Amino acid sequence: MKRAIPLLTALMIVVAVSRPVQAVSDPVIDARIFGIELCPQFICGAAIFSGVVAGQVGNNPRAFGTFAVAIIHEDLPDPGQEAAIVDGVFEIRVRLQRIRGVVSDGTLTNNGDNTFTVEAVLTIAGGGGEAFFCGTLDHRGFPTISGTIAQVPGCIP
Repeated sequence: MKRAIPLLTALMIVVAVSRPVQAVSDPVIDARIFGIELCPQFICGAAIFSGVVAGQVGNNPRAFGTFAVAIIHEDLPDPGQEAAIVDGVFEIRVRLQRIRGVVSDGTLTNNGDNTFTVEAVLTIAGGGGEAFFCGTLDHRGFPTISGTIAQVPGCIP
């Protein structure tokens, strides 16, 4: 019983100071991205992208850095149809700060002109909550990705 008291005390302290699960990202991310497709899924087993990110990251409203993402998706859909993003990982680097996590959900919607609207949920590692990507995958030439990472889900036209 004497050993249980310190253990219970420590457990109560951890519970008392723990933060609840957050819906929005921590750190705050409200930024634009632009990148290129380095390798398509049919070759590498995942669609791999890399590029630049600019906007608010954490307390810096004018952050500039890089991102990398690898996603696995269902076959690209026919025009007007959508395909699920089934798995993925991402990393954003701004100066010495690294924000990593998984792409936990998402869709690719074929716009009918060899572009795709991409919506994805980015779950930040270490209890950092979620951020939301909305953008365009453009296959009309060299494949590019552009869009926003924000605190709220959904694409705003």
